[in-house]
Parts: sequence; structure tokens; C-alpha cells
Amino acid sequence: MKRLFMLVVALLVVLAGCNTESNQDKINKKNEEKHLTVSAAASLTDVTKALEKEYKKQHPNTNIKFNYGGSGSLRKQVEAGADVDVIMSANTEDVDTLKDNKKVSEVYDYTKNKLIAIKYKNSNIKKIKNVSSPSKVAVGEEKSVPAGRYAIEYLKKEKLYEGMTSTFVFAKDVKQVLNYVKKENAEIGFVYETDLYKGKDKKVENIVKLTDAPLDEPIIYRAGLVTDKKESKEWFNFLKSKEAKQIFKEYHFEG
Repeated sequence: MKRLFMLVVALLVVLAGCNTESNQDKINKKNEEKHLTVSAAASLTDVTKALEKEYKKQHPNTNIKFNYGGSGSLRKQVEAGADVDVIMSANTEDVDTLKDNKKVSEVYDYTKNKLIAIKYKNSNIKKIKNVSSPSKVAVGEEKSVPAGRYAIEYLKKEKLYEGMTSTFVFAKDVKQVLNYVKKENAEIGFVYETDLYKGKDKKVENIVKLTDAPLDEPIIYRAGLVTDKKESKEWFNFLKSKEAKQIFKEYHFEG
């Protein structure tokens, strides 16, 4: 009996040790977790999920938080001291402003895009110039959404701007523009070509391209390194990798 009792005690000690080790492993794992906050243009919502998946193959302990919005709004957040490690803008101007004000230490042009005009599937509109009030044209806010500035630039170049100002309905980002047209609250809208897709291959429902809206200069997406911590630099360098470039290509970005 005494021998059996000693065996039970020994077993309990071993089990307790295993539990302690397991708990310690959990603590160690938690301590190893790293955090990264990336502010990204709304047009990057789908592709950044794919980028994160690829990135975590090499950095499994890094937890990434994405903050999406218009590039101008994201710039203002960085200027105000928001908790941001890397900003991924849909233009060059906002990141350049941060660089000039010493809010980012390094910049990188990571991809390109194209501006297009869209309409809902059953719309009878054939050309942009056919839209007149009370019909609506959805565009991003000019001061905070690069696609909005590009749209106005395009309309002015085509000498359509003055006759269409009464039709404008402004949106906080390209996703809202897309939503206005998708729900037929606007006759047409200006977005990026990548916004035609939901994920890699699936087209957005009830949306078709009306026409390309070419500009004189390419639409360049520029990133800025906000903090100098290791995780920030690792993500920034990942954007330069062939794997990241391939993912952008698969999601219909250019370059």
C-alpha cells in the first residue's frame, strides 16, 4: 500500500511539472509575439490580406493590425501621432509630405494602379458626358482620397468638370464610391481598376467598367516607414520582395 501511495505521489508530481511546463510555454510564446500596425489605403483591403498570409510564413509571431482609409486621412493620423508603424498610400504626395515633415524615414514605391469609371450593370449610360443632374457621380473626397483627386483631374482634362459639378456625391474612400454605384445610388463612380474585383478573381456584383480614365502621369502607390522598430523594417523590406510583387500582380495591380 505504501509503495502504491508513493507511486501516486510521484505521478502527481510529474503531471504538475508537465502542467507548469505547458503554462510556461504559453507565457514564453506570448512574450515572443510581435505587433505591427499598418495604415493602408482602402483600395488595398483585399491584397493586404494575401500579403499578410505570405509574410507570416517567415514571421509567424508577428501580429499585424491593418487600418484602412483614404490616404489623406491616414496621413493626418500619422501627423497626429497615431500608433502606426508603416503607411501604405495610394499616391505619392501624402507620403512625401510626411517625409518632408520627418514623420517617415524611408519611402518606397510598391505598386501602380489605373483609374476607371464604373456603372451599375443595368445602367443605360454609354459615356460619362451623358450623366447630368439629378443623376449622381460618386467621387472620393478631393482632399483626402487620391482617387477623388485623380477623377477631378481627369474630368478637367476632358473638359467635363464644369458641367458635372452638380452631379457629384463625395465619398470617404473608393470602397464607399463602389458601394454608392453598386446600390445604384449613383449612376457612375470613379475607382481603381483593382476595385472591380473582390479578392483575387471574383468580380464585384452589379458593377461593370464604363471606361478607362487615363491620366497624364501613372498612379503610383508609395509606402513610408514611420517607426524604426524591427517589425516595421521587416514589413517594409517584404514589400520589396518578389513574393509581394507577385501578389500585387495577382490582385490586378501594375508594376
